[in-house]
Amino acid sequence: MIGKNPAEILSPQRGFSLFEMVVVVLLIGVLMSMAIDRMLQLQISSERISVQQMLGVLNSAVNLQAAERVVEQGLDSLTALENTNPMQYLQAPPYNYLGIRDDNAAGRYPAKSWYYDAEQNMLVYTVKNTDYFSTGLAGTPRIRLRVTLIYPQGAQPGRNNPVRGINVKTLEPYSWKLN
Repeated sequence: MIGKNPAEILSPQRGFSLFEMVVVVLLIGVLMSMAIDRMLQLQISSERISVQQMLGVLNSAVNLQAAERVVEQGLDSLTALENTNPMQYLQAPPYNYLGIRDDNAAGRYPAKSWYYDAEQNMLVYTVKNTDYFSTGLAGTPRIRLRVTLIYPQGAQPGRNNPVRGINVKTLEPYSWKLN
């Protein structure tokens, strides 16, 4: 400051040029688009992981129910579990379980919800991120599941072939499209 002209010290400072402002706006736009894309990918991954977690929980609940039946009533009692609603074996159903509904009206149910179609004996999940989900099913994108018994490889269901286990099986293949 010593030796400077007082007019130079108090002179108004120069602001952003138009070019500098455009560069800043473009950078902010690029960063925002990257953030939005990342948020969308996280949302899709979240739904996919949520479905996988619920499948694991349902399989555990069905297998615990099967173990209890085998201990109390024997191996033959497992056939009564086939085609049942696996949600009934949970201590409490998830918040997005709608109860018993008709799969023919799947398009009217909220996305990210579960329901049981008692007529077709299947549990159904309606997908929210439909643009990033693929299945061979026509209509509303959804995942259909059924409680099935597991028999030895190549064996047909029946009294002569013992049951090896039980699981919640997907009825049609599906996949999530992630970057």
